[in-house]
Amino acid sequence: MIKFFRHIRKKLLSENKFSKYFIYALGEILLVVIGILIALQINNWNQQEQTKEKELKYLSLIKKEMEGNLQSIQLEKGFLLEFLGSLSQLLDVYAKPDTTITNKELSEILVPILSRDMDFYFKTGTLNEVIATGNLKNITNDSIRTILSSISGNLERLRAQETRVNTYISKGSSFLEKHGSVKQIVFDIGINKEYGIPDSPEEISNLSLLKSDEFENVMVYCSLTGGSLNKEYYTVFEDEIHTLIALINKELER
Repeated sequence: MIKFFRHIRKKLLSENKFSKYFIYALGEILLVVIGILIALQINNWNQQEQTKEKELKYLSLIKKEMEGNLQSIQLEKGFLLEFLGSLSQLLDVYAKPDTTITNKELSEILVPILSRDMDFYFKTGTLNEVIATGNLKNITNDSIRTILSSISGNLERLRAQETRVNTYISKGSSFLEKHGSVKQIVFDIGINKEYGIPDSPEEISNLSLLKSDEFENVMVYCSLTGGSLNKEYYTVFEDEIHTLIALINKELER
C-alpha cells in the first residue's frame, strides 16, 4: 500500500502536476490522521473495556465480602438483643423489689449480660485494596462509591460505641467478682463439669446484687449504651450494607 502511494506521488511530480500533487498530499495526510484517530479510538475502547471488567470484578468481590459482613452483623445483633432482653428483665426486678426470684433465675439473667463483649467481625480486605490501589474512582455508580467511601468512618464510630458498651460489661463483671460468686453462676447454668470446676456443697447467693445501687447503675448504663449500639449503629450499618448489596446487584445484572 505504501509503495502504491509512493508510485502515484512520483508520477505526479514527474509530470509537473503540482496542484494535483498538493491535493493528493493533503488527502494522504488526512488518511494518516484518520488512521491515527481510529487507532486512538480503538485503544480508548479497549481501555474502557478493561476498566469496566476490573470494576465488575471488584464489585463482585465486594458483594461477596459484604454478604459475609451482613451475616456477621446479624449474628452479633442477635447476641445484642439477647443482652438487652436480659437487662430489661434484671432492671424490672430492681423496679419491683417485691418480685420473687431464685438464685438460679438470677444467674440465667446475668449470663447473657456479662459473658461476652460486643464485637462483630467485619472483613474489609477487598475494600481496602480498592481504596489503596486508587480503583475506587473507577466505580462508576455514585451511590456505591459514596457508601464504600463512608464505611471506614462509620465502622470506626461503631467500634467506639462497642467499646462504651464493653466498658460497662467489664465494670459489671468486676463488681460480680468482688461482691458475688462467679462459681455459683457456673453451677447454676450447669457448665462447671465442662470446665473442670468441682461441685460445691453449699449454694452461694448472688441475690445481694439486687440490693446494690452501684450494680444497678452499671446495668442501667449497659442498657443505655447497648440500646444505642443496636438502634443507631448496628441497625443503621445493617441497612447500609443491604443497600450496597442491592446497588451492586443492579450493576452486575446490566
